[in-house]
Amino acid sequence: MIKYQEEFETYIRANCPGDKAAATLKSHLSSLNNVSRYLGISINAKILSTESDIDELADRLSKTGKLSPKNIKHYRTAMQQYVNMVNGE
Repeated sequence: MIKYQEEFETYIRANCPGDKAAATLKSHLSSLNNVSRYLGISINAKILSTESDIDELADRLSKTGKLSPKNIKHYRTAMQQYVNMVNGE
């Protein structure tokens, strides 16, 4: 589950160039939902609002042994965008 999903969708649409917005949004939402599912957490500003939060969640994902480094890299990108939205960047 992603808290502030509507705000995240608006943020991505506003910050992603033209035709790529829909694909980027779909990819980021999928990634964040997967992070939520794999770790059994709800993505929200309390859990994901800093660079260190990204590092901690990525480390936890890595320790599950279920994900490739490539997938974790994609998830980090989506988490970074969420952090940027939370911090108004």
